This record gives sequence, structure tokens and C-alpha cells, in this order.
Amino acid sequence: MKFSIERTDLQANIQHLYNIVPSKNTMPILTNYLIEANEENNTIKFTATDLEITVVVEFEAKITKGGKIAVSAKNLNEIINSLPASIIHFVVEEDTLRIHCENSKFNLLCAEKSQFPLIPQKDLDNVIELDANMFKKMIDNTHFAVSTEINRPIFTGIYWKMDSDQQLMVATDGKKIAEFKLNKQIDIPEAIDQIIPTKGLLFIDKVISDEIPKISVLIESNRVMFAYGNYTIFTHIIEGRFPDYTKAIPKNNENVLLIDKKILKEAIKRMSLLASEETFKIKLDLDKDKFEINSTKREEGKANEVIEEFDYDGEPLSVAFNFRYLIAILNVIASEKVEIKMGKANEPALFYNAKDFDEFSARFLLMPLRLV
Repeated sequence: MKFSIERTDLQANIQHLYNIVPSKNTMPILTNYLIEANEENNTIKFTATDLEITVVVEFEAKITKGGKIAVSAKNLNEIINSLPASIIHFVVEEDTLRIHCENSKFNLLCAEKSQFPLIPQKDLDNVIELDANMFKKMIDNTHFAVSTEINRPIFTGIYWKMDSDQQLMVATDGKKIAEFKLNKQIDIPEAIDQIIPTKGLLFIDKVISDEIPKISVLIESNRVMFAYGNYTIFTHIIEGRFPDYTKAIPKNNENVLLIDKKILKEAIKRMSLLASEETFKIKLDLDKDKFEINSTKREEGKANEVIEEFDYDGEPLSVAFNFRYLIAILNVIASEKVEIKMGKANEPALFYNAKDFDEFSARFLLMPLRLV
């Protein structure tokens, strides 16, 4: 195998690929990229997989001789990132990948390519075409609510449902819920709902750009294929039934706060400086004429801020939240103001965009912390 490519072109295509390489070395071959060069069409293909998610990126290069190798993803990334912005020459001799760029030379030992897992075939028949930017928006509005507890696999993914009238994405970890609905008709024969691993969706989120408006999706019995630009992403489906999260949504939260999201977020950030590093707790004290945010860090100090510009309709209320979760929700509020509907101090709060949007709707639930 022998090929050449500009470093900037190579970096642009594989910069996110290393995120797929597993951090825990359960199977040594998975720490490698599979690289395939095709001299007939002058394309090179890089593949990374952790067995649950496989990403293939295909792009142009000057191919002198075709071939296939497996090589350390970590070493190759570090070498490429360290090289000058010039043409990189790659040559495979026996079991060594030789890399030459200007005055720098590296020799990387190759792994046994036959041990690399079988790569699914790209199939563009029967795909569903979706608006890529709105798909990205759905991921952005939900992924932060996903659980990191691997013993509850259903909650480590994002629930995705499609029917002819709308798309729905939901994520929850039991402490917060993020729900996003896209009000757009889709040409599909029947409703589809699956739980998709977050890792694959976050990769897609990173590579979506304004330059390519559509993403193609093929949903099979046990996996989903996404085709976007140079990328093909295969991800397994998480088995199980997503719980009926709507039962946790309160119906009668009558204490309503309307406030500029930027003002609220900046105040929360300041108060977080003296919040507990164990609970991340800040307290909101609300009345029609007064709104205060407080935090306390044992043995270090306290913080307090009075917010003057707000609208509150409801009973006097003191409620505490994890400030990290509050900021995560405020980061995805699309309107200038946020509407927060609260019940009692121990009941979940609901967050909404203060403005209605034709294309989508979103709501977020956050469980409060104990005041004491």
C-alpha cells in the first residue's frame, strides 16, 4: 500500500474518529484503525469500531498502490497532529507503515488486519432522508440527560421515535428528562421507535455541518445505519422498552417563573463558585417581588445574588437544584427567555422555551434537591 495526502485533508476527515476507539483495551485489535486504499478510484477508507458502533470515513487521496492494514489509532493520530501542514507519504513494507513528511519519518508496526471485526456493508436502498441540522438539534436537546450508569443500559441511550407526522427524542437518568419533538412529516410506511446508543449519535452531532443538508438513515432489526457526507455510522440498538416517562411529568405546576435565560445562567454560574462540590446545590428563593439565588460551601463561604428582572406568578417558594443540570438545560433553551413551572419544593420542575416555534417543541424536567 502506498498513498499521499495533505495533512490538513487527512486531519479534517479523521479528527473525530478516535472518539470511537474504545478507551478500555478489552480487545487489542479495537485500538487500531483499519485503513483501506483503493487505487482504482483514488479513495482511502478509515474504520474505527468498539463493536457497538462502527464508523467508516471515505475520502480522496493519491493512491499509488492499494492495500489494507490495521495500525494503532493513538500513535497515528499523535503523529499526524504533530506534522507540518504539508503532504504526508504513507508506504507499507511488510508489517510496517512508514510515514514521511518533509524532514520527519516514522515507522509504525501494523497489527494483524484479519483480526479486525467484520465491517457492515453500506446500503443506501430504502433509506429515510432527514433534515441533518434538525437531527443535530434533537441530539443537542437530549443527550445531556442520558444516564452514565452502565447497569441501566436503557437509560444510557436516547429514545427515538418516528411516525409520519413527527420525530421524538427523549433521554432520562431518573433525575432529569429531556424531550424534543420535531413537527415535520416524514415519508415512512409505519412508526419506528428504538433506543440508540449516545456515543454514535454524538459522533453524528460532531460531523453535521451546514454544507450537507440531508442525512440518510436505514433502520434494521438490530442496528441503524447513518450515511452523512463521507461518513457511514453503524450503531447497535439497545434492547428493551423505554419507560413511560410521561407519568413523571407533573400536571399542576402553578408557580411560574419567566426570566431572561442569559441573566439566570450567569447568576447561576457565579453562585456555583461557592456551591458544594458533593451536591452542586444552589437554592432559589422566590416571591412575586423578590428573587434570590444562594449557595453554601461548608468551611469556605457563602454566596448570594438578587435578581431584579423577572416575572413570577405563584406562592412564595424555596427550591434547590443541581447547578450543573440547570446550566445544561439553559444551554439548549432556544428562546431568549425561559419559562419554569414549579410545584412544591420537593416536586419536579418543568422548563420550556418561552416562545413557540413552528418546527419543534421541547420540555425539560428536573428533580429538585433537598433543601437541608
